[in-house]
Order: sequence, then structure tokens, then C-alpha cells
Amino acid sequence: MDYLPIFIQLRGSPAVVVGGGNVALRKVDLLLKAGARVTVIAPKLHEELRALAQRGQLDYVALKFHPHHLDGTSLVLAATDSRDVNAAVSAAAKARRLPINVVDDPELSTFIFPAIIDRSPVVVAVGSSGNSPVLARRVRQQIEGLLPARLGALARFVGDRRNEVKQALTPEQRRPFWERIIGGIVGSRVLAGDESDASARFQSLRAASGDRSNSSPNSS
Repeated sequence: MDYLPIFIQLRGSPAVVVGGGNVALRKVDLLLKAGARVTVIAPKLHEELRALAQRGQLDYVALKFHPHHLDGTSLVLAATDSRDVNAAVSAAAKARRLPINVVDDPELSTFIFPAIIDRSPVVVAVGSSGNSPVLARRVRQQIEGLLPARLGALARFVGDRRNEVKQALTPEQRRPFWERIIGGIVGSRVLAGDESDASARFQSLRAASGDRSNSSPNSS
């Protein structure tokens, strides 16, 4: 395994993107979706990035890159069309022990972006260790075709009820209970868009499971 697949919490954290073109725009979009506080460093700026800056959704520094631009940040992306500039950004980030991604240049990067399937809060990431982004995207498309469109809704439905189940059921009961919920009629109703019926069925199943817990010989 060439890379450790991890999910980083960036909400409220500063991130620097060096470059102001189309590629930078795509990376900025991902960072903003993750809740990062983005600063873009570039002499010129794509019009969509400029619009984001004007709306206060990112900070823009209209300068050529200097290493001090990385002071105080937590993550760095280089997305310029100059390998010399990208290499300088990489060196400055590594000197500060900051995670750095140089777009399409794994040699200069300490992390890479996977192909992403976003069913938030369910996120599936597919990587090829930088060997073949096209293959990673193909695998992503194949997996994406297998996943229900409302998978994220099911994850939120479960998440909203985790504390309730934790209080009502023993640790040994929780996993089989959630497997029945996710793989059974409740999960099917959520995926079909009928959360009202799903919620009623959930409460019935949860109450029945709780009753069995209370009547268990070990409950005393």
C-alpha cells in the first residue's frame, strides 16, 4: 500500500491553493465543500474563483507565490502550469511538514486526491496511487452505478437515531439491530424516499428490541 487512505476533517481549517486557473477551481470547490477556509495565491484568477472571492467564500492574494504564504496553514495545493513554481510550493510545504498535493505530480506530493463518490455523509474514495487516474475514475463510475442515490439519506437517518439505540439496547444487540434496519424494510423505505413510514417502522422495531432486552435473564 503506497498511500494510507484517510479522511481529513478540514472544517474551519485554513488551506492554501497556489494557482488561479481551471484546475485550481476544481480543487477549491472540493475544499470549500469540506468546509475549509481557503486562500488562493495567484497573479491572475479564474472568473469563477474571482466571484467566490467577491462573495467572501475565499481569500485571494494577487501575488506570485512566496514561502511565507504557507505560514499558519494546515494543507497546501499547487495547481499552477509551472513545474518550477509547483516544486517551490512543494519544497516550502515539506519544510513546514505540511501535507502538499501538486496536481498530476505524485513525486512532488505527500498526498493525492482520489476519485470520489459523494453520497454525503457517505463518501467513497478510489485511488491508484497516482499510477492511473483514468482507471480510478473508471472504477469510481462502476461503483457509483451500484450505490443508491439516497444512500446519504439512509446514513443521516441512522446517525440521527444512534444515541436512542445506544441508550435502549446493549452493545451485543446493537449491531444485529442496525443490520436489520439497514438491510430490511426500514432501509428500503428510506432509500425509496418515504422517511415517515421508515421512522414509524423503526420505532416499532426499536421498541420490540428494547422489550426483548428488558425481558432477558441478564437484564436483572
